Amino acid sequence: MPMPARRIRSSATSASADAAPKSPQRAPAKKTSSRSPALSAEALEGLGARRLAELLMAQAEDNPTLARALSLVLAGTDGAGRLAAEVEKRLRTIGRSKGFIEWDKVRPLARELDGLRETIAGPLAAADPRAAATQMRLLLELSDGVFGRSDDSGGKLGEVFRQAGAELGRLWGLLPGRDPRALAGELLALQDADGYGVTDDLLAAANPALGPEGRAELRRLLQARLAEQPPSRGQDDYASWRGRGLVSLRLRDLADLEGDVDAFIAAAEAGGRVETLAAEIAERLITGGRPAEALVWLDRAPSRHEEEEVQHTDLRIAALDALGRKDEAQTLRWKAFSLWLSAVHLRPYLRGLPDFDDVEAEERAMAHALGHPDRNLALSFLTGWPNLHMANRLVRAHHMEFSGRDYGRLRPAAEVLAEKYPAAATLLQRAASRQYQYAARDVLACASLAPLLSDEPGLESHAAFMERLRREHPRKIGFWSLLEPAKR
Repeated sequence: MPMPARRIRSSATSASADAAPKSPQRAPAKKTSSRSPALSAEALEGLGARRLAELLMAQAEDNPTLARALSLVLAGTDGAGRLAAEVEKRLRTIGRSKGFIEWDKVRPLARELDGLRETIAGPLAAADPRAAATQMRLLLELSDGVFGRSDDSGGKLGEVFRQAGAELGRLWGLLPGRDPRALAGELLALQDADGYGVTDDLLAAANPALGPEGRAELRRLLQARLAEQPPSRGQDDYASWRGRGLVSLRLRDLADLEGDVDAFIAAAEAGGRVETLAAEIAERLITGGRPAEALVWLDRAPSRHEEEEVQHTDLRIAALDALGRKDEAQTLRWKAFSLWLSAVHLRPYLRGLPDFDDVEAEERAMAHALGHPDRNLALSFLTGWPNLHMANRLVRAHHMEFSGRDYGRLRPAAEVLAEKYPAAATLLQRAASRQYQYAARDVLACASLAPLLSDEPGLESHAAFMERLRREHPRKIGFWSLLEPAKR
């Protein structure tokens, strides 16, 4: 039996008292190493089992989470039955709790749940896979109740429950004499009860356990549900679309699991609004060696924003390349670069040109960037390519047109230009920023560049710049206070 924590501390106190010198005279100090041993598993092992046990007991007295973890470890030494019982006891206690979980208690709860998950997936699964699968499902079923009384904005609880979902699928594969058809029904029931996406990884993890027979049963169950859905009454019939859409989503996941593009297309069409999935269908067709069909689907894909336009363009280029239509692919790459100044389109475009033509094309691309109406985007491209000479020309010609709000582009560009083109970097740092913290940082950067500036027409000196700032913004006390430490 380990010594109780209170006795441990009192014994330690007594030992310290006995060891204290009875005379104020100090004993000569022993020569010791100036460094203490680094904290590591090896160093702790050297303390010995008894000393470590005492330290753990002392900590467990004030740390309920540690105490429960130690109890689980001890239960594991008593056999799988005892360990499963201890795990279930704690899981059911958490499930019965009704109070709201305050923000500072979310992380400790996530750590405890993750510890329970690891215990189930590790020692319990090694000793009794069936008991482990039962407890993992119980852990997964806690999700709705836990989410309903907590704020998981950091995603810690969600991550633990999603891992539990994947672990459950893996554990099913360890069950002796498992029934794949029954597992298909159980999987569907868990998905139906999932309101927070914790079973997102369950199907893929359960694939070995399901096998062909289980997947066929799951498809039969889903297609039966699809047949029960009421017919759609048009694009505005949201209720019908939502019901069919959910079944369609699960059928698409199943099709992806089996690598069946045609089944994916059939599931998408059955769900309605198939145009919204046209790009996903095209991507799978290209991967499956059917690029001509992919182009047909891309013609149906709506482009509602730039991100989708870029995605569709990249898929179209891939399809054209696969079909050997290189000239069309090159034309599309140049068009994409011209619109978005994207190096990921320009580089393969240049590689695809005959020798020596790429040099002229690159010069044309730099000139196009210099005249692009989005000055911040052009600057980001030129400094990232990099072509600092052209970036300097852009800044010197259009420094009044840069938006200081685009801090994520302007400040990195200024840092890149600072060594070779300090005047351009200074002009970028002087771009208006509405946030005092950024503006103060820019002014300090300008001060560091000031000694590198040469007198030239049209370039305001740093001293004149500071005088103008004080004249135009004398009441911005918050901004000026941020510059005070630099004067000290």
